[in-house]
Amino acid sequence: MMKYSVLVLFIIAFVSCKKDSSTPAPVVATPGIFSLVDGSGNCYTPVVQGTYIAGTDLNNSNQVSLQVNVTKTGTYSISTNILNGYRFSGSGTFSALGLQTIILRGFGTPVNGSNDQHTIITGSSCMIMITVTTPPPVIVFDNDHMYFGNPSKAAALTDSINNFLMRKDYFALSYSRDKGIPNWVSWHLYASDLGSVSRQDDFREDNTLPFGWYRVQDASYSATGFDRGHNVASADRTNTIDANSATFLMTNIIPQAPYHNQVVWSIMEDSLRRLVNQGNELYIIMGNYGEGGTGNNGFTTAIDAGRVTVPSNIWKIAVVIPNGDSDSSRVNENTRVIAVDVPNTNTLFSGWKNYRTSVDAIEAATGYDILSRLSPFLQSVLEARIDNL
Repeated sequence: MMKYSVLVLFIIAFVSCKKDSSTPAPVVATPGIFSLVDGSGNCYTPVVQGTYIAGTDLNNSNQVSLQVNVTKTGTYSISTNILNGYRFSGSGTFSALGLQTIILRGFGTPVNGSNDQHTIITGSSCMIMITVTTPPPVIVFDNDHMYFGNPSKAAALTDSINNFLMRKDYFALSYSRDKGIPNWVSWHLYASDLGSVSRQDDFREDNTLPFGWYRVQDASYSATGFDRGHNVASADRTNTIDANSATFLMTNIIPQAPYHNQVVWSIMEDSLRRLVNQGNELYIIMGNYGEGGTGNNGFTTAIDAGRVTVPSNIWKIAVVIPNGDSDSSRVNENTRVIAVDVPNTNTLFSGWKNYRTSVDAIEAATGYDILSRLSPFLQSVLEARIDNL
């Protein structure tokens, strides 16, 4: 009797397992059916939100509310044509019939001031009308840290997560949240910046980053084999304690190979300060690109559990002009522009001058427009030249 009971239990268990292992049929989303026009054939009027300025990235405030008449529930996806550097798109599911409101968000950066007509759906006569305004001329004063331009068109918008503009008292920068390092840092250097204040060494997080962003710590670099490499050198800000301390914010720091930082880069920084002591003022931009450098522990692409990118190359550009006023008027085709691009590695066996290059070459590597406030003529001359002094 026991034998048959076991057999029955086995059969029940087998049937139960077989039933549980069956895979339900996948749910296939079906597209909804809707119309952009009313019963008289007139397009529903879109409601445009946000401001549209040439050269300014669109963000979450740039939206269009659009009414549609739904005749069948289901999914939808709408994307307008790209016009003047931007477009609108949105997707979702219609769960009810009749007149519904959907939101299309703007993406991109308007290029020119104009009145744009975006076609909502190919073949439709319904349009979204957008007026893009031209921003007023930017007034830039002498000694501004971004005097010669914004290389990556960085914006102080929280959704500009990898090109976030930060203007500080002692320098300006574009920061990448996902890389945990600045894309570039720009600053003005002249005799008044150089004094006798000692190095503060107070490496610390930058608490002015947007809420919720990861803040790189001093400890993020511990035992990584890379130096905490300054963009604005500590020795470039020795006139006050506050100025020097500002250079130790982690938003001014990148992972830099020790030999690169302590020898090649340090000697170049000293050379630039000598030019200041000889009666010049400098506008300096330093940046990086690529992934992967070689430090004391060998090659790696990131540190701090992947939260801080190690760049493959580090570059610097310095525009050298004699001390004076009306700086832009004193830049001409003979102005000295120093540009270097150095691999981020310990295996460097020559001085920084052997890594001199052109601004054009750095722009080609990064996609930036670095000296954009210069006239087209001066850009064509100065950015093509390789310094040989």
